Amino acid sequence: MGFFMTTLTKNTSQTFKINRNNLILSGIILLISIVSTWFFASVDHKFAAIWLLSNVAGFVLQRSRFCFASGFRDLFLFGSGANMKGIILGLVVSSIGFTAILHWITPNILTGDVATDAHVFPVGISTIVGGLLFGFGMVIAGGCVSGTLYRLGEGYLTSISSLIGIFLGMGALILTWNWWYEIVIKNEPQIWLPKLGKIGYFGALSITLLVLGLIFLLINWWEAKNSIPNMPAVQNNQIAMTLKEKLTSYYKSIFIDGWSVALGGSILGGLAVIMFIVKKPFGVTGGIFELTNTALVESGIGPQVLKGLDDLGGCIGSGGETLFTAGIAMTFGTIVGSVIGSTASGEFKLRIPPTPVRYIQGLGGGIFMGYGSGLAIGCTIGALFSSIPSLSLSGWVFGLALTIGAFIGTKIIKKMI
Repeated sequence: MGFFMTTLTKNTSQTFKINRNNLILSGIILLISIVSTWFFASVDHKFAAIWLLSNVAGFVLQRSRFCFASGFRDLFLFGSGANMKGIILGLVVSSIGFTAILHWITPNILTGDVATDAHVFPVGISTIVGGLLFGFGMVIAGGCVSGTLYRLGEGYLTSISSLIGIFLGMGALILTWNWWYEIVIKNEPQIWLPKLGKIGYFGALSITLLVLGLIFLLINWWEAKNSIPNMPAVQNNQIAMTLKEKLTSYYKSIFIDGWSVALGGSILGGLAVIMFIVKKPFGVTGGIFELTNTALVESGIGPQVLKGLDDLGGCIGSGGETLFTAGIAMTFGTIVGSVIGSTASGEFKLRIPPTPVRYIQGLGGGIFMGYGSGLAIGCTIGALFSSIPSLSLSGWVFGLALTIGAFIGTKIIKKMI
């Protein structure tokens, strides 16, 4: 049970008191978001749905501290795989859901093409370079793109410098995109596992789940080697009896107590499936890419046409036509969801880093992440968390390159400590 339980304290429903100021503030922000959703629905109902789902995703990220950078970094720095096991669980949930959706869209893999919105990307040098850069950058910055967004919603000032770096990195990638596409990307294959050897959906899903299971066992072996125990959940020692105590207990479990990464990963996996049904798989770099590209084009700096972009799908898009895109909704909806979670729990506050060097780390790491995620057509959410469930080989290659990049980044972090 400890794997799924929240990070509990010994405070009980009888002694715990709800902070009304926090509740009111988070309620106001939630109300504004809901009212905004009504307006969004009048323009694009799918945008409105993705906005709300992204709010929930941001809330889950904040409550569970779900961050890919922590997952990879903690393995190498502390020998702990708790965060990574949560990521694996989320991949299991989304892989099963995605496979059902893909089968519904393309029941016959021999006569049909892969769903255009699935995250099946070209795999090759661009994937490897993108993964290496992103893995290195997220460890240096102290958070992946999704981690940067939810920490921004908690008031971390370092996340601002990281986000600026991500925009700059995206800009650099956009300026060099046509070169990458002509020389590298257009020659790379898009390998969809169900069509590989005609193994079909069952074969592709079976292989995916088998590999995820083996990785899960490997993580547990690594923890045992480093003497890292599974932390048991601390149960509340009093029972809620009255209606008020029960409701207070529910509120505390949802808004105050920290969630386990396993619980967060499971919910995010389910949300990714719902987003795919509504519009497209989850990804948080799309809005950043679209805004950056629009700014470069409008200023006359960026290329008017990004070659091959419309054929690749995924998280990146040229933008410019409207702000009501799924990418914009996912990126900024995630931040709003995190703000709702952090204000409700009383965790929102402006957090100044202990040393100015953290701003430089955030900026530098963000630049690496921005360039890498643009090149790989997604970050740890789009190119990994939504690509592996799409049964794409690119997700696995990106994940391996990401691991190597994170390992190198961790080595540098150790020298800096």
